[in-house]
Amino acid sequence: MWFTETAIPPMVVCSVIAAILFIQWYQRRLGKYLIGCLFMILLTIGFYVLELSIVTPRERVEDDLFSLISAFQKKEEETTLSYISPRAKPLRDMVKFALGVITVEDDLRITDVSTELKAEDSIATIHFRANGTAMYAGLSSRQPTRWELTWQKMGGEWKVTEATRLNPITGERLAPFAPR
Repeated sequence: MWFTETAIPPMVVCSVIAAILFIQWYQRRLGKYLIGCLFMILLTIGFYVLELSIVTPRERVEDDLFSLISAFQKKEEETTLSYISPRAKPLRDMVKFALGVITVEDDLRITDVSTELKAEDSIATIHFRANGTAMYAGLSSRQPTRWELTWQKMGGEWKVTEATRLNPITGERLAPFAPR
């Protein structure tokens, strides 16, 4: 288990120590400082490689979020529905309907992603904003939206169990196809 969310803090510490050791070596020309500096540089690289190899539950569910959004944007019904729990029948039906009537353009931007894990990392709530041009009922407009998705780990995979559209400004719940 990784002791920080990212490898940046230990990498910064190792880099600062490497810089201090390099300055000491430059001033005194003692080999032990240069060896220590090189060791710290290698340790920094090691932390980076370690970070790449560790995928936390938070990173996994956020990756699934972006994959779900991409599949929806490309109108890949089977792929999109594979991210939604089979038990969430009303949500699956709504997504099928939305795939048929909504077209999301390529200018979609996902921002303000925050993930909260609960129940020993088996339930995740992801809050995010989606801004882009969408066509609905023949009308095209750039629309800011805000969403909260609840994911549950089922059989080793993350599945959406609930989707809530929120007012982009106030955060109050909105109906899925409400005009705002």
